[in-house]
Amino acid sequence: MPVTSNGQHTNTGSGQPVGRKEILVTTFKDNRRGIYILNHNGDSVTGKVFSVPVSNFERWEYDGKIRYTYFVKDSTAYVNKNKPGISGHFYVADTNLKDIRKYGLLPYGDIDTLGRRMLDVHDFILLSDDHFITLSYYERVVKNIPAHLHPVAGVRVVSPILQEVKEGKVIWQWDATRYPELYEISVEENKFDDTSAAWDYLHVNSVSIDPKDDHLIMSFRNASQVVKLHRRTGEILWKLGGKKSDFAVADSMVFLRQHHARYVDGGRSLMLFDNGDEKIRKTSRVVEFELDEKNKRITGFRQFTLPGVFVPYSSSVQKIGDRYFIAAGNTNLILEYNYKTDEKTFEKKLESASYRAFKYE
Repeated sequence: MPVTSNGQHTNTGSGQPVGRKEILVTTFKDNRRGIYILNHNGDSVTGKVFSVPVSNFERWEYDGKIRYTYFVKDSTAYVNKNKPGISGHFYVADTNLKDIRKYGLLPYGDIDTLGRRMLDVHDFILLSDDHFITLSYYERVVKNIPAHLHPVAGVRVVSPILQEVKEGKVIWQWDATRYPELYEISVEENKFDDTSAAWDYLHVNSVSIDPKDDHLIMSFRNASQVVKLHRRTGEILWKLGGKKSDFAVADSMVFLRQHHARYVDGGRSLMLFDNGDEKIRKTSRVVEFELDEKNKRITGFRQFTLPGVFVPYSSSVQKIGDRYFIAAGNTNLILEYNYKTDEKTFEKKLESASYRAFKYE
């Protein structure tokens, strides 16, 4: 497949507007880096090839329009030297995969874009062509870590930053380091007595909107916890799982290093991909929680363990009727199961990992 010399992208495949039934994947392999639209048989219909890493290929519908978004790494972007990540921009494209706009981190308050600070790869929410929510990571020296965690002077952390942008202006911003209680829930990357690295103590890997009240659901992988935020005040409304959970979580409900927390069934249940942990529980599963948010009680729980598949890193899950559609992260698989019958209804092996994959019916 062709790749342009300037490191941008070229179309491949038919180049025609695609139908509504499709599967979206990305691949990381050097000679096949790209975004691809597959039909429901898993055959490639169209796509773009890149010379740099791409990820998070997703479809949105609003105001009678269909839009696609995807992330492209910028090799000049700032990354944490001690723990390199992927930084760059999100692009918005039409049904021909023709780019319409490019979005990045905006300077606001004490957040700046000096040193080529850009967006993080993990999530992006498109609300309209001029309204969206972004995620980025910002390295800071902090002084508000609770004393019982034994912080030392000059300790650095990597703080998740959310921005809601409308018509080119930041209308809301959230910075995790403003909430000292979040240092206490970290279970990985939390050596606050060590200044040799900037510690990724939360590692946000998904952000979504609760359809019941428009507040935000965030997945903190390095805390094995899901948190709900007030979309205007930034207040932490509740914490589920991990340390200091506001809900009593039974042993059978404990999730580890989770990804892709989303409300499904019109907001009735909170679904996430429970990756598991190689040392604690070497199984991966999809879990759903029904929550009484007012009284902080779990009123319903469903689990589906992936048979014979362990996914230690990345992944996504969609609920489509009685089926779970799963991008099994670093296993290079996309899978679909009927969770009521345990039947595998789709499987495709990719050439390389797809951080997420989405099916549209």
